[in-house]
Parts: sequence; C-alpha cells; structure tokens
Amino acid sequence: MHAYHHIRLGNTSINVKKSFDELLPDPWLKAEDGKFRFRSYLQAKAGYEKYFSLCEAGVFFQSEKLNTYSGGISRKYPEIKQDVAEEIMNLVFSKLLPLLPKDNYNVGIHQIRITTHDRQPGYPAPEGIHQDGFKFIAVYCSEMENIAGGDTTLIPHHDGGNDATTFKILAGEAIIFNDVNYLHYTAPIVPLLPGKGFRDVFVITFDIESEK
Repeated sequence: MHAYHHIRLGNTSINVKKSFDELLPDPWLKAEDGKFRFRSYLQAKAGYEKYFSLCEAGVFFQSEKLNTYSGGISRKYPEIKQDVAEEIMNLVFSKLLPLLPKDNYNVGIHQIRITTHDRQPGYPAPEGIHQDGFKFIAVYCSEMENIAGGDTTLIPHHDGGNDATTFKILAGEAIIFNDVNYLHYTAPIVPLLPGKGFRDVFVITFDIESEK
C-alpha cells in the first residue's frame, strides 16, 4: 500500500467506549501543557496465515528526530484491557490487514483520549507535523463529543506538501496510510459548545515482522 485508505470500520461496543473513561493521564506530557491526553498501550502480532496474538505492552520508544516532543524516552503506559484489545484486533485482522501487503506484522495499539474544555485546547499531536517511524499507521475513531477541530492531514513526504489531504475521521471511521511516504498531523480540538469535549481514538501501528 503506497497511499492511504479512508474507510468505515464500524462502531465500537459500549464496553470499548466505557473503557476510555478509565484511562489514566499520559505521564509523558510536559507539566506546563496541562492534562489533556489519557492513554494505554498494548502490542500484538498478526498475519495472513495465522490469527492474531496479544503480547505484553513493553515500552514505546521513538527517536528525538521523529518525535521532538517526547522522543528519546522509553515510555511505559498502562496496558489496554484484554477484551478491548481483542475487539480492536478483530477489526484489524478482518478489515485493515487485507489492505496491507501480505505479510506478518508487529502491531502496536494505542488507546488515546484527548480532552478539551473552555480554557484548554486538546492536542492530539503536540509534536506537530511528523512521522512515527513505522511501516503503516491506522487512526480509528471510537467516539467524539462536543468538539470542533481534530482533522487529520496527510502530507506526501517528498513533494513539499503540495498534495496534502485532510480528513475528518468520524466515529466508526478510520484512515490507514503508509508512514514511510507521508507526514501527518492532527489539529487541536476545542469545545464546539461551552463546556467539555473529548476525542477517543485507537492509533494502530504496523511493522513487517521480518524487517525487524
């Protein structure tokens, strides 16, 4: 897959939606930025010739070159609940893997809630326009409430951004794209109406197992 797909995966279950309420604050946000991101993480393996398997979360690491905000740190997050991870991996196996080259993949699952209120925007990508350092990335929206903004933009890596494409990813929808060929960015969220709002997503990363 050299480009991207914008597809409908279907709505998450009530159980998955409620699990976002239990997420803990991201400990790797800078203190001066406030608490607007809540997060958990798990790893898995998936391939065409076998079913998926869940693994321990381990640590999440990106270089400072890739992530100028929190790169260079071995980040540890609470693990995603197993039943939540299994539901997401069923969608990965049935609807996302068929869009990728036929291979075996190491998968990272990031469950993320971004919050906002009248005095605090929420920043899905405080590092700005970036690449994450994987082969492919999917962003799947579980739910959003009372927000404006949060659009995701893909920028071709080699043409100076002339053909950038912006998506509004609604609940039940996902984009999946080649992280090697695209930079990406998700705009801040603010309340649509006075009060609080949130955006709940799963960011799913794919690396080809044989290349690691």
